[in-house]
Amino acid sequence: MKPLSTYLNGGTAVRAEDEALALTDDARAAFDAGRELAATGEYRAAIGLLQAAAGDPQLRSRALYLAGECFERLGAESAAAIAFQQAALSGPGEDDKRLLYDSARALQGEGRHAEAADRFETLLAWDATYEDAWKHHEDSRTRAGSTARDTVRPHSSETLVRDLEARGLLGNSDSRIAAYDALFYVQFDHTGLHDSVKKRLELVQLLTAVGDVSAVRTSLDVGSGTLRYPQVLNRFGVDSYGIDLSDAGVRVCVDERWAAGRFAVADGTAMPFRDGSFDLVTCMMGTVNHLSADQRERFIAESFRTLRPGGLLVVSAWDPGCRFQTFLSFYSPAEMAQLRGQLTDREPLRAQCAAAGFGEVRTTPFCTAPDWLVTGAGAAGTNADHLARLAELDRERAARDPSVAGQMFLLSARR
Repeated sequence: MKPLSTYLNGGTAVRAEDEALALTDDARAAFDAGRELAATGEYRAAIGLLQAAAGDPQLRSRALYLAGECFERLGAESAAAIAFQQAALSGPGEDDKRLLYDSARALQGEGRHAEAADRFETLLAWDATYEDAWKHHEDSRTRAGSTARDTVRPHSSETLVRDLEARGLLGNSDSRIAAYDALFYVQFDHTGLHDSVKKRLELVQLLTAVGDVSAVRTSLDVGSGTLRYPQVLNRFGVDSYGIDLSDAGVRVCVDERWAAGRFAVADGTAMPFRDGSFDLVTCMMGTVNHLSADQRERFIAESFRTLRPGGLLVVSAWDPGCRFQTFLSFYSPAEMAQLRGQLTDREPLRAQCAAAGFGEVRTTPFCTAPDWLVTGAGAAGTNADHLARLAELDRERAARDPSVAGQMFLLSARR
């Protein structure tokens, strides 16, 4: 460790800011050189330079992501998955910090001081020297403390989240790509913060797409696993069912008395149901990404057949266009790499739905924040506060740019 005097002004030693500047220059040179080598196919040489560039916090995310792409080209799929995951967890760049600051200031202007203070704290956790964030944070915290809580705006994401909270659906526990074993389902039912937030944001998007849940009489969840969505929709009065290729999740995680008559081991590409049986068919948390293009086509056709006229198909998928994407944490690096190779863009999925006869085909990005923000935003607040703020961030970003890529997207299509 260097003595403190090394960092004092006026000495002959190199000052701290000079060292930081030198690091930035070296890292930038390494990043530029690594990018050029990657562009010419010299992937092994590029990886070393990009990993060196990742020592600069400002370049870390981009350098690790590009290193992951190089590992992919070399067929080192596990190394690629690890690099992608580290890129997603590496913290905000300058654009992200500016977005946090500007959005916090906008919240102040709207009088939403508790939310503004929370967003300033997220920024300060990553950069305590950012402009005048401390001053505005203190001001917002003082103003938020003078009122019981910020006003819940009608028709906002928070209204929906509060309803989920009131129904007891935001508890701490939510209920291998080719392997359906008991351990998989136990892990899925008791996931960490990153995974739980993604599943809850997906739930917000599903209920937003459905709209009036009271108009849904029957629903089917394809690839249902632990019957998570049938259990949720049942709390809204829906006669809800699920199918999966295995009953391991139901046996391990679901009360057999509740599941009786609500679950069948069946294939979503050849559903054992009569035409027009359901008002709603769902396929959630990236299950569709486990299917080949031909299997997706058969699943979509079967969904169309088993839906009543006016019924709704809702699918959530991992978005290959997202540059900070991380998958559910219990997948191994090899499984993540395999899944990444099976992703589909929004447009092919939309086209398959339209070809099957669906109308009103829409896609909406969600979880538009990387995992460092998913963890940080509202981490000290209640579960519902955290979720509502992230859902509002999704809504704001999608309204500003419908083509923005989130970690996942939700597709809805009307029969």
